[in-house]
Amino acid sequence: MRAEPNAYSRRWFEFFHIGIGDTRTIQEATFVCRCAPLPDFRRLADVCCGMGRHARALSSRGYSVIGVDRDADAIAKARELAGGPSYVHADIRDYRPAPAAFDVAIVMSQSFGYFDPTTNRDVLARLAAGVREGGRVILDLWNQEFFAAHQGERELETASGAVRERKRLNGDRLFVQLDYPDGVHEEFEWQLFTPAKIISLAQSVGMGLLLACTDFDSTITPSATKPRIQFVLERPGKE
Repeated sequence: MRAEPNAYSRRWFEFFHIGIGDTRTIQEATFVCRCAPLPDFRRLADVCCGMGRHARALSSRGYSVIGVDRDADAIAKARELAGGPSYVHADIRDYRPAPAAFDVAIVMSQSFGYFDPTTNRDVLARLAAGVREGGRVILDLWNQEFFAAHQGERELETASGAVRERKRLNGDRLFVQLDYPDGVHEEFEWQLFTPAKIISLAQSVGMGLLLACTDFDSTITPSATKPRIQFVLERPGKE
């Protein structure tokens, strides 16, 4: 039986998540604040929230935050760390927020695109329905053009040891294998999106593209030299 796609293990959290510094979290949270400023965007859903680093940072700035994640251990750790948000243990494929429950939904750290194209669209459609008219969805994604030119193997040095990473791109899908020092392997895959594909996808669920940028800086245009793209989508308000 094939393993559940992108099932992040405790080992992954140990090697790649726990050591993320405050500087990066502050930069990313500040970007969200600029794209969905208070007081108009107070009700915020942090989807695929992991251990809640963005949820806590945004709660501390005055947002009313609900974090959602399918990983029971990550949700338990987020609740232990507290810091203001409330949390829901749910798979993104099953999570159905009430209509217009939020002002903004965020999906950070390449946590959108895990599934087949139909399922990915369905996930976005439910998030679109979950934000109010004039509400926004912020996506932080891998850049397809970057990974077209950056495939193959490399060694990642982490505080917990060296991890061998293998990346390959097949069409619009990125496949990644991680080999840990103890011989354990993990595999991940994503559907990747160009700005044109995001525009089409957003329109199919009743949203429009408000911004595409990189480095969490609205003034920097996405390019093939940058591995990540941030997209801000908006649900139209009443005429």
